[in-house]
Amino acid sequence: MSPSLDVITAQALALPPEQRIELAQRIWSSVENQYGEDDELFAEIARRDAEIESGATKPMPFSQAMREIRDSLQ
Repeated sequence: MSPSLDVITAQALALPPEQRIELAQRIWSSVENQYGEDDELFAEIARRDAEIESGATKPMPFSQAMREIRDSLQ
């Protein structure tokens, strides 16, 4: 019997961040061709990733981004 999705998820979330990233990339690679490709979207993702990798842009936590968005709407 294979482990449940909840068990696998818990195990995955217990991995160090670098290994979680690697796992996410492997999972995405296994399904990316099953959905219609959007070249423009993937080009934008690659561009943003390159900005982060080069240090030109610093990512911010989701919670901080949402807080700043909410504050700007008030």
